[in-house]
Amino acid sequence: MDASEIEFCRLAVDEAKRSKPEDNRPHPRVGVVVVKDGKVIATAHRGEHPGEHAEYIALERKLKDGSIAGATVYTTLEPCTVRKQPKIPCATRLAERKVGKVVIGTLDPNPLISGKGQLSLRERNVVTELFPEDLMREIEEINREFSRSFRVLPLQSDVSKEFIEANRKRELDRWYEVINSIYWNGNFYRGATSIFSHLVEVIGGLSSLASEKEKRWVVPQEFVAKAIAWWLALCGKAGIRSVSDLLWTKFPWVCPYCLKCPHSSEECVERKAKLEGPDWQSLGIIGDKDRTRRPHSLGEWQRMFAIIYPVQQTEDFGASFARLAEELGELAEALRIFSAVPGYFLSEAADVFAWLMHIQNLIEFKKKVSKEDRGRLIEVAFCQAYPDRCRNCGTRTCKCPPILSSTVGRIGHEVPTISGTFDFGRNFMTSDEAVLRFQLGADS
Repeated sequence: MDASEIEFCRLAVDEAKRSKPEDNRPHPRVGVVVVKDGKVIATAHRGEHPGEHAEYIALERKLKDGSIAGATVYTTLEPCTVRKQPKIPCATRLAERKVGKVVIGTLDPNPLISGKGQLSLRERNVVTELFPEDLMREIEEINREFSRSFRVLPLQSDVSKEFIEANRKRELDRWYEVINSIYWNGNFYRGATSIFSHLVEVIGGLSSLASEKEKRWVVPQEFVAKAIAWWLALCGKAGIRSVSDLLWTKFPWVCPYCLKCPHSSEECVERKAKLEGPDWQSLGIIGDKDRTRRPHSLGEWQRMFAIIYPVQQTEDFGASFARLAEELGELAEALRIFSAVPGYFLSEAADVFAWLMHIQNLIEFKKKVSKEDRGRLIEVAFCQAYPDRCRNCGTRTCKCPPILSSTVGRIGHEVPTISGTFDFGRNFMTSDEAVLRFQLGADS
């Protein structure tokens, strides 16, 4: 990078320092300089026009009618890749205006965005470079409060009402992305069976509703949300593109067996007695026809399942958990043969979600929640449990150890103190002993 380029970088930093706060939340201080044929043709900073990104101000307010093809844009923060409709992300806008190069001061500290802006530009044949190290450090210093908001948040802090109201109606696929982003590091080294075992563990705790066994660490409302989160993590490990597509394929506002809403128990029993599976062709036709009715938020999915499978006046938790346990067994089988028949996972994962929704509907039915308010409880519980960060360590990307101390403390009283946790030579065989014993047993 020559002296003139360094000077343009410096000018962008100076612009960033002029940024104005939009509200009390931490926002990045961003400066942009647009250079063409060696001359500065526009500068901008965040807050120059309230609510607008610096790149937008430079490109659309100051250079809207001018050609900037081949220009170099110096921006102190990586261009964004996500904006609320109908706004266009800055990375997309830069590529559409055919700029030749974008020089970036620092990557976005938001783990859901970091690196994606630079990658998006490169994929569109826009050259990218970084600011000199000393200027990068200066940018990080003036944005330390903004960066800190993505690294460490108060442990187990309350989730604001504003966050809940703004996000409780998120689309299910957006929650799918959030959950897998928060726990990406921890789940990266876990296999699908390990994640499935976590799902079973959570549902096991929730089953206290059926056994009526009180456990001080089980709050049913929270455990339904946890079960859904582990279900989302399992789908992420299986590589599902869209969990909404997965669910809609089997439940397009009808029961997949009798094809009715509400479903007909008699017809479902008759069809299953003949060992007939879902009529996938008919379900596809129904799904295409009624695609405008497809649910979006968790609450909408819950309300749909409440109409397809209404809670009965005399229904209790025992029967529902028995069915859920059956579906978990079938999902376990789907995981066991996943490499050979991956499509089986799609069907069984959808069934497990459907029964989790039914249990949530049963909880709300017994709480006498009105039909109009169904779904709000699970939406609020999900926002409180997963406020775009881990509630245990407070970070946007979870940094918790694989086993929490609270988990060890909770189950510690179940470990026989007379033998201890490891107890090699008493209750547990060494791996060598096991090989000798079982190999010899197989030959005898």
